[in-house]
Amino acid sequence: MEEANRLIPTLEESLDTLTGIAREATALRREIEVLGAIAGSGASEDSPDVRLLREKERLQKASLERFRSELAAIARHGCLLRDLELGLVDFYTMAQGRVVYLCWRRGEPRIEHWHPLDEGFSGRRPLSELL
Repeated sequence: MEEANRLIPTLEESLDTLTGIAREATALRREIEVLGAIAGSGASEDSPDVRLLREKERLQKASLERFRSELAAIARHGCLLRDLELGLVDFYTMAQGRVVYLCWRRGEPRIEHWHPLDEGFSGRRPLSELL
């Protein structure tokens, strides 16, 4: 459990990074939609609008790769990102002879909840019930 608690600053930073990338990717997607409509209206392949569309698509692909890489870094710590908006992260652990999730939500200073594998955030229980 202490090992998981030591990861909280790293998770906070990763969630900040992921949130920024997600915002960036959403903005790029909107731009791509508009530029795609403009390019689809008969613009030539070397027009500024089509070149800008290709560049935005390249940037979006790079953003998605960064997002995947950051998710993989979280997973390497043994964590599962459940909800980026809410900042929900689960950690596998053994307790009372069974595998359960330690459950942490962004902004919480320590891990203080857990839930069975077949339940989600709504099934969170205080750690005192587990120990």
